[in-house]
Amino acid sequence: MSTQEKWVRLDRPFQIPAYVREALQKVNESGHVAYLVGGCVRDFLLGREIKDYDIATDANPDLLCKLFPMAITVGKAFGVLKVPTGSQPPLLEIATFRKDLNYEDHRRPEGVVFTGPEEDANRRDFTMNGLFYDPKTSRILDCVGGVEDIQNRVIRAIGNPSVRFREDALRLLRVVRFQSRLGFSIAAETAQAVRSRARLISKVSAERIRDELTAMWTGPNPGDSLRLLSEMELLPLVLPEVEALKGVKQFPSYHPDEDVWSHLLKMLDLLAKQSPKRTITLAWAAVLHEVGKPIVALQNEGKNFNGHEVEASKLAEKICLRLKLSGSEVQRVVSLVADHLKLKDSFQMREATLQRLLRADHFEELLALHRADACASDGNLAYYEFCLSRLNQLKDTSQLDMPKLIDGRDLIQLGFQPGPLFSEILATVEDLTLEKQLTTLDQALEYVIKNFVR
Repeated sequence: MSTQEKWVRLDRPFQIPAYVREALQKVNESGHVAYLVGGCVRDFLLGREIKDYDIATDANPDLLCKLFPMAITVGKAFGVLKVPTGSQPPLLEIATFRKDLNYEDHRRPEGVVFTGPEEDANRRDFTMNGLFYDPKTSRILDCVGGVEDIQNRVIRAIGNPSVRFREDALRLLRVVRFQSRLGFSIAAETAQAVRSRARLISKVSAERIRDELTAMWTGPNPGDSLRLLSEMELLPLVLPEVEALKGVKQFPSYHPDEDVWSHLLKMLDLLAKQSPKRTITLAWAAVLHEVGKPIVALQNEGKNFNGHEVEASKLAEKICLRLKLSGSEVQRVVSLVADHLKLKDSFQMREATLQRLLRADHFEELLALHRADACASDGNLAYYEFCLSRLNQLKDTSQLDMPKLIDGRDLIQLGFQPGPLFSEILATVEDLTLEKQLTTLDQALEYVIKNFVR
């Protein structure tokens, strides 16, 4: 089939942002072709929101640098420039058609040869991502059968799938992310290649793995993502602690599910529906909140899961550090996992303890985590509704950020030195303030003098 026969005419307009049109026009006016390529073309055909645009062209990198003097040229050797847009997204990628040479590190080729669109399409990952759109003729150039695969809702690697995954092992995870986001099936030969090449994922950096997994957990179907990662034999390699939940029996008095794994899948699906715009830290905490159960099940001879949140928080910290989440993200995930059972004690909490929990930075995420967990188990939302009501009450009365009556400087003026007693005094005064037993600075200072000054 000739290239001419691979053109597909569109039956509806492709709306392109002004900054992208300007870049396309600038390349065209230099005497070169410029096409939209990849995910933006795929998402247009699917009727999905397009979040970013990429341009492919036969113009060489040196010419592109002249056309776009403000471009970031870090990837110039591979024919890739990133042009500031002054918009969202902040950078527009423009790349010269190329053919990749051998891959040495399962990520980048050792070099490239600048070629034409057909060779460029053949180096890409999946057929649905190998399409070019020509805005001058309103047609799509399909050299890889991507239009048909999109119509049939199939994810298929371009060419030999085993070769595609050997070139860039991150594609192993991208298959799962695309499947869970798009709801496509995976072509049999592509799925088999994922399983046979799964161990190559060890060649991928922790940061790249983290980003793909985060996209899955914050996407529309995190439960499906987790299930498919296991089916594709990738989960034992990237998150063995979660794979270990399989076969760990639940306790029927609380959980209707037979094992912890089934509960986790159900809980993730519920969380996605209840909190579609959940934070990264909430999403990760949801995935990791049960990882302590296999450990305590052994410690307690299978009798109960008492203390599993403590073990889970330790493992969650190790996992997050291994995958190189930011320091603040690690801290937040660990707090959410460690505290995910605390709402069950809310009815019996001392008022100061409850208010301190309600005022915690991570409490609204904790509330969402508890809700999904409860809905996926016995359905008891009494603790959730009670805490939500108390939180709203604090917000309505503008007491959520109530300032402390005294701080360390006040204690130093009274002659105290920083130390254990210092911290005890501040905590005690804060408790009494939250319980409204102390309401002014004078009352607080008088209480300290009366009870702590010797």
